[in-house]
Amino acid sequence: MVITRNWLEHFIDLDNIGDDEITTALNSLGFEVDAYRSYKEINDSLIVGHVGHVSPMEGTSLNFCFVDLGDDLVSPIVCGATNVKEGQYVLVAPPGTTIANGMTLTKREIKGKVSEGMICALIEFGMDQSLLNEEEVDIIYPIHTKSDPYSLIGSPEALEIIGFEDSVWEVDLTLNRSDALGAFQLAKEIANYFDKKIKDYTNIFKTRKSEHNVPVSIKESKDLKNVLRRCSMQLFDIKQVSSIDKIEQKIFSNQDIWMKFSQCKTQNNFWLDLSNAIAIESGQPVILLDAEKLKTQLEIVNNPTKDRPVNYQLLCAGEVVSTLGVSVESYFLPTEETKQVLAIYLSLNPIEMRKQQKSYNSSSVFLQRWMKPISSKIHKLASDRTVYWFDQYGLYGSSTDLETQIESDEQDVTIEVNLEFINNLLGMSLKTKEIKELFKNIDFEVEEADKHNLKFKVDPNRTDIKNSADIVEEIARLYGYNNIESKAPEIIATAKSKKLEDKVLGNVESYLLGQGFNNIKSYSLTTKNDALKWDLFDIKDPVNLASPLSQYRETYRLSLAMGCIESASLNYSRGNKNIKLYEVGDVYNIKGVREKRLCAIVSGDILNQKAYDLNLHSSYAYIKGIADKILNCYQICPMDLKIENINKDNDDIHPHINAQISYKDELIGFVFKLNPRFEQAKKLDDTYLLEFNLSSINQLFSREIKAIEIPKFQKTSRVVTMLLSSNDQYTKVINTIKNDVNYIVSFKLVDIYQDEQLAEKKLKAVSVGFEFNSSEKQLSDNDVSKEWNKILANIDKLKIEVK
Repeated sequence: MVITRNWLEHFIDLDNIGDDEITTALNSLGFEVDAYRSYKEINDSLIVGHVGHVSPMEGTSLNFCFVDLGDDLVSPIVCGATNVKEGQYVLVAPPGTTIANGMTLTKREIKGKVSEGMICALIEFGMDQSLLNEEEVDIIYPIHTKSDPYSLIGSPEALEIIGFEDSVWEVDLTLNRSDALGAFQLAKEIANYFDKKIKDYTNIFKTRKSEHNVPVSIKESKDLKNVLRRCSMQLFDIKQVSSIDKIEQKIFSNQDIWMKFSQCKTQNNFWLDLSNAIAIESGQPVILLDAEKLKTQLEIVNNPTKDRPVNYQLLCAGEVVSTLGVSVESYFLPTEETKQVLAIYLSLNPIEMRKQQKSYNSSSVFLQRWMKPISSKIHKLASDRTVYWFDQYGLYGSSTDLETQIESDEQDVTIEVNLEFINNLLGMSLKTKEIKELFKNIDFEVEEADKHNLKFKVDPNRTDIKNSADIVEEIARLYGYNNIESKAPEIIATAKSKKLEDKVLGNVESYLLGQGFNNIKSYSLTTKNDALKWDLFDIKDPVNLASPLSQYRETYRLSLAMGCIESASLNYSRGNKNIKLYEVGDVYNIKGVREKRLCAIVSGDILNQKAYDLNLHSSYAYIKGIADKILNCYQICPMDLKIENINKDNDDIHPHINAQISYKDELIGFVFKLNPRFEQAKKLDDTYLLEFNLSSINQLFSREIKAIEIPKFQKTSRVVTMLLSSNDQYTKVINTIKNDVNYIVSFKLVDIYQDEQLAEKKLKAVSVGFEFNSSEKQLSDNDVSKEWNKILANIDKLKIEVK
């Protein structure tokens, strides 16, 4: 963002305030000054001249001109510019003048013609070429002023008249201060710093109510809801002036120079330049259209093409009126004959506008503001400035009230802050009066809620202040960080909280490290599609960044899985093909949900000892065993889990080798293999993952530790072999056959066997061993047989064959 002294002086009394002081003020207020330049005294005085006669010089591209410089005789000047013509008012460097490019002018003869000086182009007296459009680089600069330029002929203050002798500050804005993309926000900050008041510019003109109404409305659509935050319109009746000569609509030179200093190139169209000027001042882009050419409802649609996947356009009866932030079709622009102008003030979704900017690789004044999180409540300011500019150019006849057709959901923010909280955080002893003084001129309302609390009604233009900490930061900024006395911090020792959840998590991490896993920290930002695709726990509503660095880092993750996969893929590409990684991290959504997650990934060989011919490859059984051990740390028995196939539609997960795990009817985790096609795309071997919702587990697991007496009597063991199909769930079978059976102290899987005959029947022989014992007596064979028969009876109820 660029701010200039000449523009500031229209609204703030800067007498006795130097440029250095303004630089200090901006830096102190948190607006880092990237560059400062003064254009004063880089040229000797230039003179306003009037071109009286122009004749081409035969055999050359030069023109021989007679220029009136207010002397008795006109001055002959040879000019090579293609746009020089009779009747122009121009800037002339007479002989003896030194200009910004280092040239000192002399009287000399060119092709037999005496030339007494030079008619200057912008680039010759110091304007940066990057601020000019292609045409302006090689042409002279004609002067266009509000007052009669004839009276200015011969004035040696030509540079001051066109506003060139100015001071310019280029300010680096952080995303949270995008509101300062409206120059008035910076003006308020500077005025507040120097304890000055902003001049009321609205009292120099009087608004008049139009007899007409806004002729069109905006049509609601799916695309509109996606991109539009607020829409307001206003109709202007253009003042009709009778004149023999055609009135040329052109930006005045002093305002044109200001716009160039503000890094806005001339558009060679008065209405486009006017729109840009209003946007620079207010931060609100405004589209100016000829109202008579709008016959039907307007609508905003996304018309994607092969090269431009995002292409938001404003349409009228199917015709493109404007490609938002890029261009306005010339047919719909006002002209000298226009009688009514429709001003459209749009507040748009900054995320969608960033996509628009990438589609067109453009950075217009409009896009710079639309793709930043600027308040939607600046339409009134933009409307006032539109009236002001119309009045300045003699265009204002009357206008309708500002009509808001679609309202935003932004609410005014009021924050109550404890005075002690403010002072404790800053290490100061500020009084209520002192704090009120800090906010005097920046549209904050500060009042006492009670003896100990202050109530802050936040400037509606500020979208970055939401809570008490933001208010304290604002107080520190306005007070001046350098003005806060440095004090050594007082650290009070407190007892370390003992949280069982942290201790158990420490045990889990110790186990994983012992199993050869490496702890990682993956990127928490991903694409919106990936965030939703990997939302395995279905928390929805991801946090989308207002201004992401790229489309690949635009949304906060809803799962740790994709980050682990990317880390594994990166390791594999660096030659580390046997991977065991885990991550513990939080995920959030926009509605305040916050969950702690644990994700682990294995790929390649788990164990490879060539000397002993040992090779253990990653497998579902291995990752499931890791999952069981983790849950065991939380005293969750695998037999208490409900395991079923993942019901989430994600084609990156293997369609068959996957499981979602529930405990006490609540989803707590997933174990799965990646789809082979996805593994190939990521250049990975067989890869398996688990992800647990530790927040849910911490709420569900039992914190009680029961001491069980160790039996002193001899235990009895028995084994049963069952023929199970793939439809039989092991945990369900075991829990069923144990039902109402006494004296079981433990059980374990002994063996799984399948021969050709069983394979044909799609069965497996599963052997399970049970141990019986009692802490009260030695069990007899009859006692054990009685319970064993219960097990066999339960198996029979399941219609499972026993071998």
